Amino acid sequence: MVTLYQSLPTKRSFLSQASGIVRTRRRGYGRKARERRRMEMIETEISFSGYLKRYGHLKFIDLSDPPLTKRPRYSPSVIPPLPDQNPIFTLKLSPILLKNNKRKRFTPKSSSSRSVEEITKQVFDGVVRKSSSWIKSEFLGRGSYGSVYLATSKKAKTKTTMAIKSAEISRASSLMDEERILTRLSSPFIVRCYGHEIAREETLFGGERTNYNLILEYCSGKSLFDFINSNLGGLSEKDVKLLARDILYGLDYIHRANIIHCDIKPENIFLTPVENQIRPNGYVAKIGDFGLALEKGSSEYEKESGHKRGTTRYMSPELIRHGIVDYAVDTWAFGCTVLEMLTGQQVWGEHSDLGSVDWDILIGQSCYIPYIPDWLSEEAQHFLSRCLKRDPASSCKMKYPTLYLLCVCGSFGK
Repeated sequence: MVTLYQSLPTKRSFLSQASGIVRTRRRGYGRKARERRRMEMIETEISFSGYLKRYGHLKFIDLSDPPLTKRPRYSPSVIPPLPDQNPIFTLKLSPILLKNNKRKRFTPKSSSSRSVEEITKQVFDGVVRKSSSWIKSEFLGRGSYGSVYLATSKKAKTKTTMAIKSAEISRASSLMDEERILTRLSSPFIVRCYGHEIAREETLFGGERTNYNLILEYCSGKSLFDFINSNLGGLSEKDVKLLARDILYGLDYIHRANIIHCDIKPENIFLTPVENQIRPNGYVAKIGDFGLALEKGSSEYEKESGHKRGTTRYMSPELIRHGIVDYAVDTWAFGCTVLEMLTGQQVWGEHSDLGSVDWDILIGQSCYIPYIPDWLSEEAQHFLSRCLKRDPASSCKMKYPTLYLLCVCGSFGK
């Protein structure tokens, strides 16, 4: 036990009698406070951890005699009492403070006092960088669970450009699932993943937060959605055939890996320019944004079965009606994407003002399919009719329906 006494009443007090808190020149508590007097000097140090009465560290130095060459230091457990003084308050010293005499703030080892870096290393097994190794220069859009930026590496001698999908680390579980899936895939028709980094980054309001940055291949041709909008009236059937085959190759690849994308749409198909005379449009289509993807047979797949997943406009009837998540979900969404490429108009565009319940009735319970114009070639109409079958079992009896569609795809656009 250590007792703190009030200073002499004839002198200017530097201790608050009400709270016993040391007044310092700078903000905060637990710092060194010095008050020199004509006959004496008291040096006080209080280490705080939220409760003054729990932790304290006091040292007294009596300079009533002429100053010595080496000032005496007293242990906190043996403090010379000052005469004729009433105690202000009593502090119980922590054993750690009695043992350690260093001037530093004492913080209890509890879960609430751990830093973000410690939590990150334990939970995510990653290294938190003080600053990101990428310079974000342009906002590209927003994915399922994160914002996408165009970024340039700080370390590379040549300017390496990547797409960075970023989210606050407390909300980055979807990005981690996406990375786990993408690292297993390696196809020229799938957006490539180059890993991740966890870094402290500044916010727009001047603060800082810890972000999970997923490093992805940058497709400079933008998205298929932008490409369709830049070509009013739709694309030629020849170009649609080339892009559709790329998407089918990518879908067939991920389906053979037991992965269902669950969110195929023009916004998630990205274009990369290539120098190839066989491709008049000059682009290769790649599937991206695996934030909603599921691995068939996994625990997450079993957990999400029976729930709607994806963008409502591109959901298949069986997904809306029964929550069935299977390869046919991607096949239906792919058919809607091809229809948009051919017509230049959004699928179900004539029903744009429907509510969520009306969408469920239209797609899940009615007998309608998206409108296929009569002015398309017979081959294109036949291909779309095979993709947009309300009964997925009747569209294809094969295990992987995309393989069947690849064979049908070659029949139009010649």
